[in-house]
Amino acid sequence: MYDEIERAVQSGDPAKIDRSLADMKDRFSGTTYAQQASLLAARAYYDKGNVAASRAALSWVAEKASDEGYQAIAKLRLAGLLLETKAYDEALQQLSGTFPKDFVALAADRRGDILAAQGKKNEAKAEYEKAYKGLDERAEYRRLVEVKLNALGVDPVAGPAQPATAAASAEVKK
Repeated sequence: MYDEIERAVQSGDPAKIDRSLADMKDRFSGTTYAQQASLLAARAYYDKGNVAASRAALSWVAEKASDEGYQAIAKLRLAGLLLETKAYDEALQQLSGTFPKDFVALAADRRGDILAAQGKKNEAKAEYEKAYKGLDERAEYRRLVEVKLNALGVDPVAGPAQPATAAASAEVKK
């Protein structure tokens, strides 16, 4: 069944994707393959401009998946989709629950993106800082979070910023 969905996605036929995914969910909804197929279909729908179908496929995985990793992936992608459509409250709601350890920093980063889009810079900084601290120092993605923090006036590498007057006082004492 999963192979059928892969072929449907490769063919680009939305009706075929719909049928194959519906069959997979009806017959094998509790399997990892159904969760993977729904994520694959969500991407195909999104690429074709069908945001509603992509959202539905991601929502199904976020709500029904037995694997918490797949649930986390679906929630992160769904929050990104909702961010794009400016549904900020719904996006934050997707990220409000608990996440597996490996996804906590990614959820914080996505929350930061949403808060930044809302103009809530202080809250966004706090989330980006959580994400930065939660990501492995060798992770490439950490650099992206660092760029986001830099854009908000924070240099996570230098540590906490000193107030201007304290920095000036320290300079004068030298």
